[in-house]
Amino acid sequence: MGVLFGLAAAFCWGVSDFVVTRVARSLGVVQAFFYVQLCGIVLTSALLLYQPGAPAPTPTAWLRALVISIFNLAGTLLLYRSFAIGTLALVSPIASGFAVVSALLALLAGERPALLALVGAVLLIGGVMVVSRGHGSGGTVTLAGVPEALGVALCFGIAFWAIDYVTPALGLLWPVLVIRLVEFVSAIGLLAYRNTRPATLDTTGWVLVFAAALLDTLAFVAFNLGVSTAYTTIVTALAALFSAVTVVLAWVLLRERLALAQWVGVAVILCGVLLVSL
Repeated sequence: MGVLFGLAAAFCWGVSDFVVTRVARSLGVVQAFFYVQLCGIVLTSALLLYQPGAPAPTPTAWLRALVISIFNLAGTLLLYRSFAIGTLALVSPIASGFAVVSALLALLAGERPALLALVGAVLLIGGVMVVSRGHGSGGTVTLAGVPEALGVALCFGIAFWAIDYVTPALGLLWPVLVIRLVEFVSAIGLLAYRNTRPATLDTTGWVLVFAAALLDTLAFVAFNLGVSTAYTTIVTALAALFSAVTVVLAWVLLRERLALAQWVGVAVILCGVLLVSL
């Protein structure tokens, strides 16, 4: 089941990032961040209403969730910034390198997945980077957003590795709500610092923001389910497929052409998924 949850997280994050890119480029990074977190709080709270019982965590568990939220906050802001100013097909695969960071931390912490699964994880990460870096549609590629994307890989890598240490005490949804609350308060602070008010959204804007928040929330839930049932190394590698999902969406919806190397990357990804699933 961990494989399916990892793939579900990748799909949801990939579609969410595709939508967030549109929102961030039209509203700005901070405005998009504010509205996505606002909708995310509403959605996560609604899900918690249907969760039976309540966790009885220790103060240490809440503190760990807060620390994870800070890393996730930094990663999310950097992700939005990199998508807004950078070339999506370049910064997205760099950001997906969080899987490498999480895998290294998990291995150092003592995880020992089967050799075939570990090879599959390496193939997944490599295939994602090949698929995401191709520029079949041409255009000028700059290094704008690359430093931010490297920061995303580091921050998300730490956060996604550490989440497995809080879900046993807090459950699947409470860590997500803590992350949402920390990011929403930070968004309010950023708006206040800039002395700006939340932008007025039209119907299309609300639909895009709600869709991005819903998919992002579902991705977090799927990921948390995944790491609770399988190795963090494997689930994180599968979740890193979000970058490839974003590129395929650009091919399908925006008619961006995939280069030959990208199709090779797709084949490598499929082989990686097969090995991880064995």
